[in-house]
Amino acid sequence: MKKVIERAPSVNEAIEKVVKRYGLEENEYTVNVLEKGFQGIFGLFSKEAVVEVSIKKSYFERRLREFLEDILSVVDNNVKVSVRSSGRSFFVDVDSENVGRLIGKHGKTLGALQHITMIFLNRLSDTKLNVILDMGDYREKRRKSLEKIVEEAVKKALSEKTKVMLDPMFAFERRQVHKLVKKYKGVTSYSVGVEPYRRVVIEYVGTKREGRRRHDIKESI
Repeated sequence: MKKVIERAPSVNEAIEKVVKRYGLEENEYTVNVLEKGFQGIFGLFSKEAVVEVSIKKSYFERRLREFLEDILSVVDNNVKVSVRSSGRSFFVDVDSENVGRLIGKHGKTLGALQHITMIFLNRLSDTKLNVILDMGDYREKRRKSLEKIVEEAVKKALSEKTKVMLDPMFAFERRQVHKLVKKYKGVTSYSVGVEPYRRVVIEYVGTKREGRRRHDIKESI
């Protein structure tokens, strides 16, 4: 996730500098000593110690949990945040008595919180990380809702041989829509506009047979 190279008169001092700078806790990092250093003789020929500190996922999980708990405590002092990670993705689940308020209308507050946590986490890391935030199983409920929305939009696009523009959605919702559209033949999907008003368009493209028929007609002309 992140590696830090530090120099100091001794190995322990170099490690301590990194630990204090990032607020690392025990078992949240490993150390690779690159140079042990040398105090020299009467101050002559001294050489600094060089260490490489690798910061573990557990550090990012803790920082992300603390960050969200601090923000959400304004709404609920008893809010509980759990974080787990897999690869470069961090899955966050929030349990609160005011979950409806935290999700917001059409998930707007949830989407904003996810965006903020994504920025926060990536500022800590050397590599791009992804945050998937959920509250009260909102994502699963929204997924089922999107399935119905896509089904109706696809039917309209196919029956009228046209394009259907959906309402603005968050990035994680648009990704779900694109994935769902791939299950249908004769339509394709793409996104238009800029955040936060970016939308998915589901467009009729026809079948391969229709495509060949149009090609044959064109060739005969």
